Amino acid sequence: MIQYIDKDAIMAEIERIEYETNYEPFTDEVLGKRMVCKDIKSFLDTLEVKKVDLEKEYEEFVVDDPIFGNFITNDTMGMELAKHFFELGLKTNKGE
Repeated sequence: MIQYIDKDAIMAEIERIEYETNYEPFTDEVLGKRMVCKDIKSFLDTLEVKKVDLEKEYEEFVVDDPIFGNFITNDTMGMELAKHFFELGLKTNKGE
């Protein structure tokens, strides 16, 4: 099963660890933490992050569709419904 993680959340945690090491006495352990943080950030920068334009997808799938376009006439509610199931899908992929 494919699992997804929030790249921004991981980067924030790594930066928090790096920030904390600025106030620790300079030791081999601190140097090691900094090197590992740098290596992980470098690796994460190589990963592809796919962004979804939910409004564009909604318009193409619902508004432009001859059946859905006539069935869902309130685009505000339709978009809220789309967001709900999009977020539910993300949670399912995360195992929540």
